[in-house]
Amino acid sequence: MSKYKIVYRDANPSWQELCPVRVLAVQVSRDTETGACFLQTKIVNVSTKPIGRIEFTVGLEGEGGETETVDFSLLDADLPAGEVLRPKAVRIKLSVITGSRAVVTRADGETSFGDPIDIDSPAPLALTGVEESERDVLLSEMGADTFKCSGVHSEHDGWWQCGCGAVNLKRDTCWNCSAVCEKLADLEDPAFLDESRRDRVYKTSVAILEKGNRKEAEAAKESLERLAEQGYGDSGEKAREAGAKIANLSKRRKKIAVAAVAGIVLLAVMVAISPLPSMLEARADMKAEQETIDSKSIGQTVEFGTYSEDLSTYKGTSVAGRPIRWIVVDKEDGRALLVTQKCIDEMAFDTQGDAIDFKSSSLYDYLNGSFRDFAFSDVERGLIDGDVTILNTSLLCEPALSDDFRYAKSVKDDKVKDWWTSTVEKYGGSSDYRDFYYVGQPLANYVCKWGDIKFGDDGSEQDEVLGVRPAIWVKLN
Repeated sequence: MSKYKIVYRDANPSWQELCPVRVLAVQVSRDTETGACFLQTKIVNVSTKPIGRIEFTVGLEGEGGETETVDFSLLDADLPAGEVLRPKAVRIKLSVITGSRAVVTRADGETSFGDPIDIDSPAPLALTGVEESERDVLLSEMGADTFKCSGVHSEHDGWWQCGCGAVNLKRDTCWNCSAVCEKLADLEDPAFLDESRRDRVYKTSVAILEKGNRKEAEAAKESLERLAEQGYGDSGEKAREAGAKIANLSKRRKKIAVAAVAGIVLLAVMVAISPLPSMLEARADMKAEQETIDSKSIGQTVEFGTYSEDLSTYKGTSVAGRPIRWIVVDKEDGRALLVTQKCIDEMAFDTQGDAIDFKSSSLYDYLNGSFRDFAFSDVERGLIDGDVTILNTSLLCEPALSDDFRYAKSVKDDKVKDWWTSTVEKYGGSSDYRDFYYVGQPLANYVCKWGDIKFGDDGSEQDEVLGVRPAIWVKLN
């Protein structure tokens, strides 16, 4: 079996200004057994319209001044707007590469483009942690990827560069992270973010006051008082209303206490040694959840968590607010292992494509960040034992797993989806895939729609979008 070694890579070639096609990477890999070298490229449609025909040229330079030119003619590229394409690798004569230059010569009917320009990485954001948190909330609300869009965007004549680094031609939203261009300037402005955060705190505090819970009202009052000190709107008046409501709740408690004066001593002792009512309710809810899950046999389903509208994936969809259904796949040591009945989202294993394991991937960050925070209640989070994860291949090989487990449909469109497992392999140089991968390239294993496990060399690249089917261990006692 042949093995390949990367001998040259340009991960950020220059871009011809206003060209709808950008070459994202130029790479040369060498077969360590035969010495043959292959040129690999990756391109993207940065415009708003699909492109049927694409032609580009890559000029290579050798260490002795030799040159070689490779022409790519993709007559039926049919590359959708915002999509990435990896043309088939081409064997080349040069073996030692010192430089390269990629030039697009045709994109459908266009054959003339601007001069090549270097695309630098976005400047870092000059924001505090609180401001960045508010920015992440706003990005999530617009459906953007907060992990990718981490820098300052820039606008130019006819095109703009997103905070994730992607070039966009006459697009309203970024092809790479879905950030909305017209909103990015505000999301990089500390004053705007501070105002947005204060408005969010104000609205949340006012909403809490309507619930009638004294403890929450006290917390809301404190937030409104801090806003009043900053001169924010009518927060001072709302804080006074909160104070009056708390006083009224206190009077009601005093009346109850007077009516029960005969048992005041006993009541005091009970309060001193007993949990608060809210804690008792939480424990009751937790116990009920545990009993429900424990009553299920392996292979049966249980509802746990919800498709929260606070997650941009579900906002405004038909599944928003509905419970998430899980299959019980194992029980041991007072715990139950649950996996979602359907693929709850579609995303890459790792957006950067260089994770060395599941815990270093962007998928792990999402499942144990936004998803865990919003999909589960406080009680449900208290029952989860360990991380939100995805099943590894050794467990998936168990023959006892049902067809319902193996055939996963998407919650979005009910179509059967390929979905990720938690292991990462390095490409070892299978001759069947040498045109697509380079030796050492991280590949994430996945389960195909037919229930088969695809390992390493037969798997997908980490930045390819597949279904996500998380798993959790739940404490039963």
